[in-house]
Amino acid sequence: MTPNTDIATRAFIVSLKAPCSGKTSAEVAELSGLSIRQVNRIYARAIERGFDPNIRPLIFKDEYLQDAPRSGRPTKATEGTKDLVVSKRAQRSRNRNLCISRLSDAGLFRISEDKANEEAGIDKDDES
Repeated sequence: MTPNTDIATRAFIVSLKAPCSGKTSAEVAELSGLSIRQVNRIYARAIERGFDPNIRPLIFKDEYLQDAPRSGRPTKATEGTKDLVVSKRAQRSRNRNLCISRLSDAGLFRISEDKANEEAGIDKDDES
């Protein structure tokens, strides 16, 4: 499977394959590095979408060369959804910070002496 081509490459292919250029599909494929089949598909799709190779000067529009719409379920990540997630995340962060500051102000957010000794590697039996 070949990688997706960008719009500039598609325009290059369509312009070379147009009758005024006189290039064959094999020559265009060699110049672009794509298969003959893909060159023909890109050119045929451009013609289906309104490209007329017989008009001079050649007219290239984005609509002739754009990607086809993808099938499948549409994304739920709209701008409104993204804004909602960001605001909820910021609100939770503020709430968590408030809770921690209240606990530390009340003296409840302290580490126990045993836990501190354990983390420091001090054995209570060694002190005696």
